[in-house]
Amino acid sequence: MGGSRGTRQVRVAVHLRRVEVTGPDGEPVSLSYPGILLTGYEDGREVCRRWVPLGRDPSFADDELLIEALHAATLWQNHESEDCS
Repeated sequence: MGGSRGTRQVRVAVHLRRVEVTGPDGEPVSLSYPGILLTGYEDGREVCRRWVPLGRDPSFADDELLIEALHAATLWQNHESEDCS
């Protein structure tokens, strides 16, 4: 970025991550995992994504992971960090 301070935004959205695996019978099976997708934009261009799992019964550890991800995204958006992941 070389000293450039573009406009940064973070989008937060509920997102299902889908994974294709082979089932026990050899047939493909699609699994879905709910989560929160944090997408970072700089000057309107997507520059990073971070997906945080969010189960039906989130644990304390799940809550802490989400809080950490939101905190990191806020720091990045406010140019207090260059780490967008």
